[in-house]
Amino acid sequence: MEMYWDCANGISGDMTLAALAHLGVDFAPLVERLARAGVACVVECREEDRAGGPGFCVDVRWKEEEQPLRHPADIAAIFQRVDVAERVRVRALAVLDALAQAEAYAHRIPVEQVHFHEVGAVDTLVDILGVCWGLEELGVERVTASPLPWFGGSIECAHGRIPLPAPATARLMQGKPVRPSGAQTELVTPTGAALAHALVDDFCEGPQGRLGRLGTGYGSRPAPAGLRIWEVRETPAEVQARGGREEVCQLECHLDHLSGEELGRAIESLAASPAVLDVLWLAGTGKKNRPSGALRVLCLPAAQEEALCLLFRHTHSLGVRMQRLERAVLPRAAGVALCDGERMPAKRYELEGRTYVRAEADALGRHADERGLGMPALRFAMPEEGK
Repeated sequence: MEMYWDCANGISGDMTLAALAHLGVDFAPLVERLARAGVACVVECREEDRAGGPGFCVDVRWKEEEQPLRHPADIAAIFQRVDVAERVRVRALAVLDALAQAEAYAHRIPVEQVHFHEVGAVDTLVDILGVCWGLEELGVERVTASPLPWFGGSIECAHGRIPLPAPATARLMQGKPVRPSGAQTELVTPTGAALAHALVDDFCEGPQGRLGRLGTGYGSRPAPAGLRIWEVRETPAEVQARGGREEVCQLECHLDHLSGEELGRAIESLAASPAVLDVLWLAGTGKKNRPSGALRVLCLPAAQEEALCLLFRHTHSLGVRMQRLERAVLPRAAGVALCDGERMPAKRYELEGRTYVRAEADALGRHADERGLGMPALRFAMPEEGK
């Protein structure tokens, strides 16, 4: 799945964490794993309703009153200890490294001397690891984002009054597309910029595909709008053109009450429907030793209700089992094949770096009928040696 980050109103670690929580990510298992790794903290998620619509706010608190000064190597060691999927760890280490490099550049010190006193080491740690955990929990393969907002003003920090964007943020925003916002307050924090730097695969004007759920995350400041995160799923045509994985529905019922004529008509009607990807009849023996079988129908999730209606209509089955499955598809497109001197519509697909062309069966059948041949005669015909 792809995810689109609408950063027009800014991005920070807690805003991103809150948007993922609004999408349903449960951070309780991560808190337990952090505790086992030596970091006792609390992540509180609460509903928030502002002008930007319903969303979530997240507060990260630590149980000990005082926290040790943590350098990037200390946080990286925790990331290595905590029990998370390897992709979560790799993503989190990439964000941490981006942030540490930017802070080192901003303060003109070696990376190993960087410490996160600005926002608190636990906040930084949980924000980074929590966002990467949330992406994994939602099955996000790719992240795209809007241009980042440009803002001005200044803030007071441990080093005095500094201009906005803060030096580390400005470093991380280099090379990224930006848009003026007119704001005189911090919209992009160093952690937010590091998340965008390390996790966003591409910046674009808007999401492309089928929009899914929306998660909105608000920060600690009472800003009217927050970070909006959209789930985006590719259209079937995009998956087929690029290849990859897509979700399909499988409908199945056992039948022992139809005549051969009725069963043949059911299979023919289902196969002819645009809502159905494939139909399969598996013959067997059912209860009371009756000749029976399983009728299996494959369709896309958006066509499930239509396919289900057709299955009931043509079989009068009293029940249909439904499953959501994931399937991998090869990159494919319409093509043309040359067969027996004739150009025929075909499927053009790629496998292991090579391109193959397979003529459509209906076209082959029509050509075979015109020639008075069987279809195997066209497929098995080979030129004589030396010709």
